[in-house]
Amino acid sequence: MQKRPRSVSVLILLGEWFGDSYFPLPQEIEARGWKMKRVGVDSEYRGYYKKERDVLLRSDILIPDLKDFSGYDCLIIPSGPQFRKFKENPAVLQFVRDAHAAGLLIASFCVGKNIVAAAGLVDIPYGPSMFPEKVTRVNERILLGPRGGGPPPGDGFKSAPIKEICDAIAREVVSSETSSKKIEQD
Repeated sequence: MQKRPRSVSVLILLGEWFGDSYFPLPQEIEARGWKMKRVGVDSEYRGYYKKERDVLLRSDILIPDLKDFSGYDCLIIPSGPQFRKFKENPAVLQFVRDAHAAGLLIASFCVGKNIVAAAGLVDIPYGPSMFPEKVTRVNERILLGPRGGGPPPGDGFKSAPIKEICDAIAREVVSSETSSKKIEQD
């Protein structure tokens, strides 16, 4: 039986035109009793959901303001077209590197994984290994998930691997806590 972890605290990297694959994520996090903060370069973004355009999204924390990662377990980088701007933004890439260096688990799926690669946290060629069929730990504290949300298959929230990402985060947090307790006992 899998032990339920303490309340997990996650950061979600937010960007312009965040789409359908994002919206089930906060619902899944809330259903698990986890804590969530949206973090972005800007305070407000336009998004879309189920073909509805101009949905207003707000960052809870601005990237330049987050200096202390204590209290957070994971940074989730979802799918969405914002990855193109993120790949070219040194502040975003440094933020991802800093979060990982501070001990956060980095979890991403679909095209969001391009940010993990652009930040230099994985050295995986673009192709099947970059898009595993299930959520996979590819490096220490790095989870990459399958396609989902954007093309292909292009059905947004219906195929986004939200539950799978959250299940993998829960397993990693439990594993990390178990390893820490074992080290403390030795």
